[in-house]
Amino acid sequence: MRLPWKRASVDKANELQTQDSVVPMKPHQSIEAAVEDPVDEEETPFEKSFEDAMKESFDIGGRSRSSSYDPNDPDKEYVPPRKMSWWMLTMLMCGYMVGIGVLSIPSAFQTLGWVGGVFILTGVYFITTATGYFLYYMGLRYPTIRSYASMSRRLWGKAGMYFTAFIAYSYFFALLTSDLLTSSLTWKNMLQKEHICTVAFAAIAYAMLLLAGQARSLFEITYIVLVAITFIVIPIILVCVRSPVIGAGLAKTYASSSASFYEGLTAAMDIIFAFTGHLIYFEFMAELKRVEDFPTALWLSQTFSYACYLTLSAVAYYYLGHTGKMESPVTLVIKHGAIHYVNDVFMVIHVTIAGTIGGNVLSRAVQWGFQPLIAGGLRKFRDGSIRNRLWWLLWTGVTYGGAFIVAELIPFFSSFIGIMTSLFSSFLTFMVPSAFYFWEFWHDTRWYQKLLPFFCFLVGFLMLTLGSYGTFKSLIVAIEHTGKPFSCTRKF
Repeated sequence: MRLPWKRASVDKANELQTQDSVVPMKPHQSIEAAVEDPVDEEETPFEKSFEDAMKESFDIGGRSRSSSYDPNDPDKEYVPPRKMSWWMLTMLMCGYMVGIGVLSIPSAFQTLGWVGGVFILTGVYFITTATGYFLYYMGLRYPTIRSYASMSRRLWGKAGMYFTAFIAYSYFFALLTSDLLTSSLTWKNMLQKEHICTVAFAAIAYAMLLLAGQARSLFEITYIVLVAITFIVIPIILVCVRSPVIGAGLAKTYASSSASFYEGLTAAMDIIFAFTGHLIYFEFMAELKRVEDFPTALWLSQTFSYACYLTLSAVAYYYLGHTGKMESPVTLVIKHGAIHYVNDVFMVIHVTIAGTIGGNVLSRAVQWGFQPLIAGGLRKFRDGSIRNRLWWLLWTGVTYGGAFIVAELIPFFSSFIGIMTSLFSSFLTFMVPSAFYFWEFWHDTRWYQKLLPFFCFLVGFLMLTLGSYGTFKSLIVAIEHTGKPFSCTRKF
C-alpha cells in the first residue's frame, strides 16, 4: 500500500533530538524495509508543472530541511553514508555515461545522415533528461529507496520487486561483462603481434577490475573517476584531430539517409545506449548529501555527454563519412603509430574505472543476498576492519568472476549485449521511470502534466518492440560466424 506524500513540521529542538536517535535493525533484515509515516497528517499535493519543478530544483540554497534526512531509515548503518556533493556526482555521472558507447555514434550518423542523426541524438537527450527528473521526484518522496527493485516493491509489492530486480541486475551484469570483454579485446588489439591467447587478456582485465572494485562506495570511486573521464575525452580529441588527415578530403555526407529499416534501428539503438545511466540513479541519490542537488548534476552530466557525442559524431562524419574508413568504435580509424597505442591504453583504463561503478552496485546486491545466509548477517559499513574488507573482496571477486566466465563462455556476447540493450535499456530508461511517475503522481497532477511521461513511455515501448527485431537478426548472424567458447582467436 502506497504511503501518502507528507511533510512533518517540527521545531529545531525536536529535529536535533530525532537526528540523534538510533533505529535498530536486525543483521538479516531486508534492505527494502518500510518507512514509517511522519507525524503530521497534512498532505501536500503535487501540482507543480514540470517547468516549475525544474526551476525549483536549482534552488540549491533552499532553506527547507533536506529530503535526504529521514530518521526512520533502518538500513543507514549498513549502506554507504551520504557524502557526495553535487559536483562529485556530476563527475561520477559523466564518467558512467560518456563511455565506450560514444565511439559508436559516428557510425550511427553515417547510417542516419545529418537530419536523422542530430534529431535522434537531441531527442534522446531531452527525453532521458525528463525521465531522470521522474526518478528525482520519486527520490524526493522516498529518500530511503536505493534501487529500482526497492522502489518497485514500494509501489507494486514483492512481485514487482522480483520482476524489476531480475531485469535490472541482469542488465548490470551484462554491462559489467561487456566492459570486461571490451578491456580484454583492447589488450589483444594493442598486443596482437605477441600472439597471446585472448583468455589471458580477459584474466588481466578481471584482475584490474577486481583491484579497482575494492572501493566500497560510489563516493570512494569519485576519487578516480576523473581519470576515467580524461581517458575517454583524450581519444575523442585525437580522433577529431586525425580525422581530416585520414579522410583525405574524400568524405561524402548526406542530409537524409537511404539506409534500410533494420540498419536505421540498429543505429538508433547505438545512440540510445549512450544515454542509459538511469538504472543507477537511485544509488547515486542514496549517497548524495542533498537529494535536491541531483537535478544540477543531471543537467550538467547530460549536457556534457550530449556535447561530446555531437562534437565527435559531427567531426568524424564530416571528414570520414562514406569513405570506407569509418569504424565502430571510431578509435579504430587510427590503426598505426604511437597514437594507436595511446588510445588503447586509455580505453583499458577508462573501461576498468567505469566498469567498477556498476560493479559496485551489483557486488553490494550480491553481498546483501548471500552474506546473511553464510555469516548470519551484515557488518556495518563504517566497519573498516580487515575482516569486513575481506568480505567485500569475496563478493567483488564472485561478481567479476561471473562476468569473466560469461564473457568467455558466449563467443557471440558482443551481439548478445545488443539484444539486452534493446530489451532492457529502453525499458529501464524510458518505461520504468515513466511508470513510477504515473503510478505515484497520477492523482496529484493535471491532465497536461501526464502527457510527457506518457510520451516517454510510448517511445520506450516502440524502441523495445522495434529495436528487438534488428538485434535478434544481428544475433543470428553472429552465432553463425563466431568461434568456440574460451577461444584464443576471438575478435571484436
